[in-house]
Amino acid sequence: MADGKRKPPLQAAPAAQTVEEKLAQAEKELNSGEKKLLAQLRRRSAVRHQAPRAKVRHEPPGPMTLTAADGRQLGHTLTLLSTFGTASIEFQARTLHELLEASCRGTNGIAFEEWDVNGALAALHGIAPRDETEALLATQMVAVHSAAMRCLRQLKGSESIPQQDSNGRLAVKLLRTFTAQMEALQRYRGKGEQKMTVEHVHVHAGGQAIVGEVRAGGRREGVPEKHEERAHAKAVTHAAEPPMPSPHSQRQAVPVARRPRQA
Repeated sequence: MADGKRKPPLQAAPAAQTVEEKLAQAEKELNSGEKKLLAQLRRRSAVRHQAPRAKVRHEPPGPMTLTAADGRQLGHTLTLLSTFGTASIEFQARTLHELLEASCRGTNGIAFEEWDVNGALAALHGIAPRDETEALLATQMVAVHSAAMRCLRQLKGSESIPQQDSNGRLAVKLLRTFTAQMEALQRYRGKGEQKMTVEHVHVHAGGQAIVGEVRAGGRREGVPEKHEERAHAKAVTHAAEPPMPSPHSQRQAVPVARRPRQA
């Protein structure tokens, strides 16, 4: 070479870490409590399917389009159907539109944000409706909760007493409505059935306890009725008889002792 110096040999660029390698490296930095939380999250994810995640494209005043965040459109559609508790694509599309219009901040003039849309879907997924009726009620619950939070935010920024009263009353009504919706969902899922569980049974001296299912009439499940005893049972009747004579036809006065008066 002209200058008499050698150039250092070229070194290969380090290979980029994969997602698994990055996660393994990040887990090493967790403490014991955080590792327990990670284990709980993995157990929860193992028994529940992932909430749907959409890629949002919206340029107001144009329409909004939702596509699969990972590019797998069929899997995304199946997850949406399961989240809305239905097998009807039309019902799912209609209810999804109502959910986003009522609970998200986007409008025809304000673009819908991806985190807001996916958050509403995750909220509905958490309620886990099992049919169309539960899906409608769950959609209302998400919308009412969002409206209540907006009222509380407006209450925080109220500058006058009338504004505070108006926002506070509306927030209370919405929060009560949300509680009533939760109770209605529980009643619907229970179909009106009431169950009583007996945890402790105390049998005192001389008493008897029945173990098994007891139905109306006091008969235990599996024990046949004694029809033959009922057939031969004698009826108990009351026969009219003359009154018994009383040795005291008239009541006599009983003297009562009195204390002498003191002078």
